[in-house]
Amino acid sequence: MNNNLSPFISTFNTKVKEAEVFLSIARDSTLQQEAIENLMAFRESISSEMATAIENENEDYANLLLGCTCVSSALVAELRMWLLLKEGKPDAAWDELVTAQMASVDAVRAHAGFAHLVEHNRKLEAIEHLVFPPQVFISSGMIVGKQECSICGAEYGDCDHLVGKPYMGRFCYIIAKDLSLDHVAIVEHPADKRCRVQHFEVEGGSRNRMTWKVEPKNDA
Repeated sequence: MNNNLSPFISTFNTKVKEAEVFLSIARDSTLQQEAIENLMAFRESISSEMATAIENENEDYANLLLGCTCVSSALVAELRMWLLLKEGKPDAAWDELVTAQMASVDAVRAHAGFAHLVEHNRKLEAIEHLVFPPQVFISSGMIVGKQECSICGAEYGDCDHLVGKPYMGRFCYIIAKDLSLDHVAIVEHPADKRCRVQHFEVEGGSRNRMTWKVEPKNDA
């Protein structure tokens, strides 16, 4: 991203480069945890800068800062993923990977200044397929009685806001109300890859799909 936009963005770019050094399972865990803490601390500065941009009605800058928030979230999640893998917690690591993927995609949607992250998204997809075993995903079908716009509160479709688009530092999304479950299905491409089959019954207990370990049944 062009670091001539503002001194704040220049500082943000520096923070990102410092954190990217530790995006590897081989890096020291203590240093990775420090990188997470540094990013989390800097997010407070992003929030403060965002508030100023909104107050000044500078929508382009507010959306750029929304992208910065997404990038910091993606980096924190990816760092946590490597830490959890080293701790022998692959299920939790998977959730962090998916969080990193979703946040990185959100950054691209937030502002054109993050278009280059498409390449990083491909790296995260590669990690999914090379580091983790194949997963079985689940999706639930819901009957929705009412859909409300998160930006203006109107019935979605009656306003000009579009789902997934940024508006003054916020993504538009649908607030679904009056829900009822219609069905649950196994799918190849779920909306959220954290929705997956984690265990299945086998002789002697329940097999963890991630680790393949058979865990004894809890009869209590």
